[in-house]
Amino acid sequence: MSMKKYFLLFTLSFFVLLSPGEVMARQDVKETLDTYIETFLADNRIPGASVGIAYHDEIFYANAWGITGEGKEAITTETPFLIGSISKAFTGLAVLKLVEEKRLALDDPIVKHLPWFTLNDQEDASQITIKQLLTHTSGLSRSIGLLISDRGNEENNTIKKSVKKLANVKLTEKPGEIYQYSDANYLILGALIEHISGLSFSEYLVQHIFLPLDMNQAGADRHNVYEKGYAAGYQSWFGMPVKSQVPYDNGGTPYGYIAASTEDMLKFLMVFNSGHEQSDILSNRSKKAYLSPLTQVSDKSYGLGWRFSNQDKEDKSIWHAGSTPDSRTEVFMYPETKWSGVILTNKNHILEEEQLTHLKEGIIRIINGHSPAEVSKSRPIIQLLLSFIVCLLFILSCYLIGNLKKRHRKTPKLRFRIFGILCLSISICLIPLFVMIVQAPWHSVTVFAADLVLILKVIVFLLALNGLLLVMNSFVKGKREKVT
Repeated sequence: MSMKKYFLLFTLSFFVLLSPGEVMARQDVKETLDTYIETFLADNRIPGASVGIAYHDEIFYANAWGITGEGKEAITTETPFLIGSISKAFTGLAVLKLVEEKRLALDDPIVKHLPWFTLNDQEDASQITIKQLLTHTSGLSRSIGLLISDRGNEENNTIKKSVKKLANVKLTEKPGEIYQYSDANYLILGALIEHISGLSFSEYLVQHIFLPLDMNQAGADRHNVYEKGYAAGYQSWFGMPVKSQVPYDNGGTPYGYIAASTEDMLKFLMVFNSGHEQSDILSNRSKKAYLSPLTQVSDKSYGLGWRFSNQDKEDKSIWHAGSTPDSRTEVFMYPETKWSGVILTNKNHILEEEQLTHLKEGIIRIINGHSPAEVSKSRPIIQLLLSFIVCLLFILSCYLIGNLKKRHRKTPKLRFRIFGILCLSISICLIPLFVMIVQAPWHSVTVFAADLVLILKVIVFLLALNGLLLVMNSFVKGKREKVT
């Protein structure tokens, strides 16, 4: 059924089944949502967004704002966005469909189906099961996942090639022991789906998930998503949106590069949160397994591409967040109350990602009849502090250059040399130290925090320059003092 028909039936049901007071109450909620979301988007300078909320199997709210990044076209609820790590929920669903067809089992070792799969230690590789990959307990680390992600691969067979690049990787934990969220796990699952089905990952999702669910704008490869209307978003520079230069990654679809619209995501959510059986996608038994936690993570849990919170409480939720260098998304389901929703935005920065979580929490409070917290606004505090350091270093450079030209000023030679060597040492160690502290490869920092990378490069340059100038000042003055 088309989205327009959903809206028509939903509107008619209001006037037939609801009293005028109830209709007004729901209208007030929608107006409150409009105001709250629009304020958030303006305060956080997000160029484009779309939000949808469903109640049982009916669309309660759907709206869109702003423009796309490439064509700068008006965004609608049919505009595809990259959904980031929400893609893992579709990969998990694809795996479970293959389990239901008895073509594999969750406890199968991955090498049973991918005999070519290997790691640095083949014995470790042979112990990893499909379930461990799904629940991020394979022993593959977060940093390994980041190292292979967001590479902008354009080849159609790049998933298998990317998995083969793991051949020299060492596990940081034994399989099955520790939860470590890693995109590498779902990359391997993407290769598994391709091998078992005989289709590309994209073709499998289109034929077995997107088409059956009438997800008309959804896609999972570069050609397909652009054909459906996808446009790249924006990276954040000091909080301001700048058109993204990060290319679509064909190798990243199993863990983060599926594109879908608000309409697509609402159809998907209503299948699994309406309370109705959907035997055309999964049997009721498999559907229950799909929405069940499999491993405990602190006070939360993880399952087949889903996160779970408050499992022992009435407000238990199933959710996932997603991010790419130029998009940030959230999706949620509340099985007890049958509310579900999706938030899609086309701007991102690693230091701003938490803001969308606050928006989600505010939306949930509104639909439950509560007042939301004040709209949170991201501020580039870290960038501004680092820029202040740049200014100080630049002033120091100007002073040292000027000092070189003055012939009669006495210079503390030893102190200048020590500080010069210190500046040179810091300039050499700063970026490796930063990468170690944030536990992310430099490439990931480059695409998720481009402004920070530029500032750090300028700081490294100025530190090295000041180090050289300090050393030069000490030696030059020393020679002149001897001549005098």
